Amino acid sequence: MGRCNRMSSAVVIANLEATRGEKKSGYLEVGETAVATVSIPLVIINGTEPGPVLCISGGVHGYEYSSIEAANRLIRQSDPSKLSGTLIIVPVLNMAGFETRGPQGGQSTPFQNPIDCINLNRIFPGNPDGTMSYQIAAAFMSNIVSKAQYYIDCHSGDVNEELTSYVVVAKTGNPEKDRIVEVLAAAFDCDFIAISSTGGGSINAAASMGIPAIAVEAGGYGRLLEDAVQFTNNGLSNIMKRLGMIEGKPAPTRRQRIRQRWSAYAKRGGICIPLPLGTRVRRGDKVAEVRSLFGELLETVESPVDGYICFRRTPIPVSTNDRVVGIVPDEDVAPPEARPYP
Repeated sequence: MGRCNRMSSAVVIANLEATRGEKKSGYLEVGETAVATVSIPLVIINGTEPGPVLCISGGVHGYEYSSIEAANRLIRQSDPSKLSGTLIIVPVLNMAGFETRGPQGGQSTPFQNPIDCINLNRIFPGNPDGTMSYQIAAAFMSNIVSKAQYYIDCHSGDVNEELTSYVVVAKTGNPEKDRIVEVLAAAFDCDFIAISSTGGGSINAAASMGIPAIAVEAGGYGRLLEDAVQFTNNGLSNIMKRLGMIEGKPAPTRRQRIRQRWSAYAKRGGICIPLPLGTRVRRGDKVAEVRSLFGELLETVESPVDGYICFRRTPIPVSTNDRVVGIVPDEDVAPPEARPYP
């Protein structure tokens, strides 16, 4: 399906239609389990004046509550009578993960859709003939993201991770649209922009469709954190002001560095204690210790680069080759090829 014409008076997604000046909510049905219908909740806020179409999603990972609250808060606060253009907001994409309220065991389960045990953010753009996660991804991209001119995917740190606040960009390969991507990212008050290298990510799939897209990261522990919500919503407000969708002057943001994030990995299994977020390290410095269940030091994990810690594991058990910390490098140097991450 094509994108909405900027001058169109109505926005239609499946059986949901919002005419100029309306806010409509409903569900896009995807498929069925043995006991329930699987659907995607969405809200269309169609402004009284023509303008851009902006799609925003939360809850791609159902345990990232700050992203869900940020999307829900934007729904509550948006007034179509004061809006130029259209907002399409999906507050929770991974509904089954949201419903189960967190992990049921194992490192990767917080990220997964419990229906088929797949991480949605590794399989975009999906496949309508695949298992349920693939169907959800395909329905979302083909029916919702395809309507937009810009896409923002909000994340907020799951139960097994703690994050500084930053933005992830996906390159389209089109210089003009990549400049737009950087304008979107610069709307957030953070000093780090990461270049996405995750295969199957939502913003990568949007970029392949020619839609400028970024992801927002903030918070952690699978908790609802007000500072993470505010960071996300302040950035979204800035974007809408920059696009002329709402009135007001964008708030100033700090100067940003575009970097590829480096990671440090454990070679031994055991109990891992990483250094705090924001800690400055030099290459070869200790970033974590791995100890046995009896307290014996098994490994000192070292930083592969000069920089500061922007990500760390929150559960202390680790296995061989688990990622322990992420590091923003001081210099713009490419990391080794990324290892698989669930």
